[in-house]
Amino acid sequence: MITIIGAGPAGLSCGLQLKELGIPFQIFEKDSRAGGLIRTEKSGKYQFDYGGHLLHFRGSDLEDLVKGLLGEHNLVRFKRRSFIYSNKTLTPYPFQVNTFGLPPEVIRDCLLGFFDTKLKASRAKIDDFFEWILFHFGFGFAHHFFFPYNQKFWKIPLTELDSEWAEWSVPKPTIKEVIDGALGLNTQDFGYNVFFYYPKQGGIETLAQAMAVKLDKIFLNREIISLNLNNRQILLDNGEEIGYDSIVSAMPLKELILKIKDAPDEVKKAGESLRHISVFCVNLGVKGPMISGAHWIYFPEEQHIFYRAGFYTNFLEKPSEHQSVVLELTYLPDQAPLNDQEIIKRSVDDFRKAGFLKDEHLVEYTGAMKIPYAYVIFDQNRKRVLPGILKFLEENGIYSIGRYGRWTYSTIEDAFRDGRETAKKLAR
Repeated sequence: MITIIGAGPAGLSCGLQLKELGIPFQIFEKDSRAGGLIRTEKSGKYQFDYGGHLLHFRGSDLEDLVKGLLGEHNLVRFKRRSFIYSNKTLTPYPFQVNTFGLPPEVIRDCLLGFFDTKLKASRAKIDDFFEWILFHFGFGFAHHFFFPYNQKFWKIPLTELDSEWAEWSVPKPTIKEVIDGALGLNTQDFGYNVFFYYPKQGGIETLAQAMAVKLDKIFLNREIISLNLNNRQILLDNGEEIGYDSIVSAMPLKELILKIKDAPDEVKKAGESLRHISVFCVNLGVKGPMISGAHWIYFPEEQHIFYRAGFYTNFLEKPSEHQSVVLELTYLPDQAPLNDQEIIKRSVDDFRKAGFLKDEHLVEYTGAMKIPYAYVIFDQNRKRVLPGILKFLEENGIYSIGRYGRWTYSTIEDAFRDGRETAKKLAR
């Protein structure tokens, strides 16, 4: 029997593939419903996902899978409308190809810095994310966007980060594209998420529900207390002990290692050294005229406590005067906010000061969501210890998958693919 820990997108995808292959399995989920972070909460006329979860696909196989699960008529396809708010100016994302409209001195700094770094690129040495930014974009872009935004987001010195995650997720333009962006001539789309899908109704959790309904071996409210490698036993929170042949774990890797009671000290130490950041979501239900036509907006400047604002209502086909908005900020786990209401009040005040909330907007609902494991910190230590941890687990019949199981930066599509490929690996 294969035991899957966690009914998030990776675990559910693995279960669907195992079912298709005719391999017995069971899924244990600690929460009261399946989905993991693919979850939607509702309050009256407002609904909020746990962070921004959109469906963008690089492969047609998983696009077809999702369309089959939800029905193509239940999905809306969008072209991304995302912006950056800085210098009291709204410019399209990504910043590096859309400086037109910013103060002239900002554009000058960005262009001169970009040209300068291109002349020196062959002599540059890249040891960390700080240097990666300067190498690819120069001091102007770094000073006016990349440094403040990423420092605000990651909460640690950028010299402690490596650039593995950025290589595929941050667009790196040519000289012509940067010049076109400064002159307002840019007509090209950049980035991996230019187009995306979102469910017509019910939020992103409808996808998790569509997957879970096809699986009859999901046990909810069942938390894993401990694992014993020697006798391959799992202790559940209801006191039950069960055996396993193989485990597919989608729980955060740090948590998984803590639950293995007979793990070697070096593995435990390596697990403890893995770092991540958490996200605090301030959810607002706002009645009134459209706040913004954007899907989301980045806020790199320190005077705004949040790094991003998302507009769920703009993922719907029809506009509404009842707008669901999320303001997101990050924090290190050992620096969790002590007073939720203070964070909510400061966020609303900052959003109003930036000019997005006006007198005609009535904030009818405020709430908070905390995502303890949100983004993995890509540091040199992670690069050093992660391969050994995953190798040790697989040698003991444990396959750690998904964004937090693999301790990586990935999309919902990646989680689906990871679950499917792991199921096929187990079948072989």
